[in-house]
Amino acid sequence: MNENRIDLRKSWKKRAKQVVKTHYVMAVILCLIAVFFGTEFVFIRTQAENLYAAATGQEIRLGGSMLKLDSVSARDKVISDLIEDNINAGRQDAAEQLTLYKNAKLTNSVLGRQKGIFASVANTVASGHLYMILFGGLHSLLHSTRVASALVVLGSLLLTVLAWIFLQNMYRAILRRVFLEARVYGSVPMSHLLHFRLMGRWVRAAMTLLLQSVLEFLWALTVVGVFIKHFSYILVPYIVAENPDIKPREAIRLSRRMMNGHKWECFRLHLTFIGWYLLGLVTFGVTDVFWTLPYEMAVFSEFYAAIRSEAREKGVEGAERLNDTYLYEKAEEALLRSTYQDIEEQKHFIDEHRVTLPPVRRFFARNFGLWIGSTKEKAMYDEVDTRRQQIVEDRAVIKGRIYPQRLAPLWNDRNNSVVRKIRYIRTYTVWSVILAFFTFAFVGWAWEVSLHLVGDGVFINRGVMHGPWLPIYGSGVVMIMLVLARWRRRPIAEAAAIVLLCGAVEYGTSYVLEAISGMRWWDYTGYFLNLNGRICGEGLTVFALGGMAAVYLLLPILDTLWSRIRPKVTVAICTVLVLAFCADLVYTHKVPNVGEGITDYTAYEEVQDR
Repeated sequence: MNENRIDLRKSWKKRAKQVVKTHYVMAVILCLIAVFFGTEFVFIRTQAENLYAAATGQEIRLGGSMLKLDSVSARDKVISDLIEDNINAGRQDAAEQLTLYKNAKLTNSVLGRQKGIFASVANTVASGHLYMILFGGLHSLLHSTRVASALVVLGSLLLTVLAWIFLQNMYRAILRRVFLEARVYGSVPMSHLLHFRLMGRWVRAAMTLLLQSVLEFLWALTVVGVFIKHFSYILVPYIVAENPDIKPREAIRLSRRMMNGHKWECFRLHLTFIGWYLLGLVTFGVTDVFWTLPYEMAVFSEFYAAIRSEAREKGVEGAERLNDTYLYEKAEEALLRSTYQDIEEQKHFIDEHRVTLPPVRRFFARNFGLWIGSTKEKAMYDEVDTRRQQIVEDRAVIKGRIYPQRLAPLWNDRNNSVVRKIRYIRTYTVWSVILAFFTFAFVGWAWEVSLHLVGDGVFINRGVMHGPWLPIYGSGVVMIMLVLARWRRRPIAEAAAIVLLCGAVEYGTSYVLEAISGMRWWDYTGYFLNLNGRICGEGLTVFALGGMAAVYLLLPILDTLWSRIRPKVTVAICTVLVLAFCADLVYTHKVPNVGEGITDYTAYEEVQDR
C-alpha cells in the first residue's frame, strides 16, 4: 500500500513538472503575486529564514520586515498608542522604527529597505508612520484627539479587512483555479483570471474562504487543532475554485470528509519539499521564485484532483457538488462544436458589418490603434475586431487547447457582456488619447506627491512643470497605447516591450533635461539595477505593471466612460487642458520648477536626516 502511494506521489510530481514547464512564465508570475499578497508560501519559508538568521546571529524576519528578536510589530504598537491616547509615544515609536528600516543593512536579502518607491511605501506602512500622518491630518480637521485616533484605527482596520477578504484571501482560489485549468489545457487566457466575476460568485467565494480562515484561526488557539484542522480544511480553496456557488459551511464539511484518511498523506507530501526549501535558503530565494513555488502549487493541484476523483467514486456526501467535469477532462469535439456553433454567426456578422477604411485611416487603426473618424463607425469597427479575436479563442477551445467556459455549470450567455466591457482590443480616438495623457499625468503627479507627503510629511510639487501633472507618466501611457498597439494581443511580449520603451524614454528624457538645464529631476544612483542614475529596475517594474494595468484594464474602462460624454463637451475639455498645459510649458521654460526634493537631492536628504 505504501509503495502504491509513493508511486502515486511520483506520478503527481511528474505531471506537475510538465504543467510548470508548459505554463512556466504564467506560473512564475502568478506565484510571485501570491508571495507579494502574502497569501501563499509564507509560513515554512519564513520559519526557515528565521532559523538561518538565528543560527548566524542576525535579525529575525517577521511578516516580511526585519526586526529584532524581542521586538513586536511596530505597526501594532503605534495603533496601540493611538488607542491609549499616547500620541507622542506613537510618533516616537513610528519615527524610531522608520529610522531603523531606513538604516538597516540587509546583506543577505534582495528586498532592500533603504531606497526606492517600494521601500518607502513598505517602511511607511510597516513602521506605523502612515497612521500617524493620517492622525495628524484628521486632527487638524476635527480638533479632537480621541475622534481622530478612533477614525484612523477604525478606517485602517476596515480597509485592511475588506482588502484582505475580497482581494488578498480571494487570490488563493484564483491561483488554484488557474493551476487546475493548466493541468489539462495548454493555454489559460488572461480573462479566465476573472472566472469568479464571470460566474457572478466573487462574494460567495470570498465568504467561504473567510470562514475557512476564521475557523483555522480559532483552532490555532488549541495545541492539536492547529495541525489537524489545517489539513482538514486544506481543500476548501480548491473546492471553491471548482464550484464557487457552494455554501461556506458546505465547503468546510466537504473538505473534512474528503481529507478523512488523507491528512497524514498530505503532511508527508509537504515534507517532500524540504529539500527545495533548503535550496531556497542557499540561493537566497532564487530557486523559490523560479521553480519551487509554481512546482509546489502544481503538485498539490494533482493531489486535489486525485482526492476529488476518489471522493466521487466512493460517493462521499457532498462530492456531487464538484461538478465542473471539463476542468479535469477535455470535452468531445462534437460537444464543443455544438456549444460554440455560433462561430459561423460571428463570421457572418463580421462579413456583414465589416468597416472598410481608406488606406491612411486603416494604417493608423491597425498599427497604432488610433481611430480617425466618427465614433459610431469606431464602435462597429471595434465590435468586429473583438468578434474576430473571440473566434480565434473559440477555435482554440474546440481544438481542446483552452478550457470551455460555456460548459461551466454556472455559465450563462449574459456573462459575455462582462468580458466585452473590458475588451482591450480596441482603437482610441484622438480625444481619448488626450484625456488619457492628462489622466495618467495627474495620477503620476498625485502618486509622487503622496509618497513624499506620507513618507516625509512634506508637500512637494514634484515634476518638471508647475501644474498638477507629470508629463512622463502621461506620455508613457500614450506611447504604450499607440506605439505598442500591435503587441496587445500578446501580453508577455507587451510587458517586455513596455520595459524597453519606457526605459528608453525615461533615460532619454533625463539626458535631454540635464543637457538643457544642467539639472536632474530624478536620480536613481544607489538603486538596484540602475543605469547612470537615469533608470533603474524598480522604476521599470513599476512602469511595466502600471502599463499592463492601463492597457488591459484601466484604459478600456475609461474609454467606455469617455464615449458616453457628448462629443462637444469632450472637445471643450480637451481644448482647455491643452491650452493650460501649453501655458504651463511656456511659464516653466522661464521659471523652472526646482528646489528641495525636486532637483536638489543632496540638500533634501540632509534636511530629512535632520
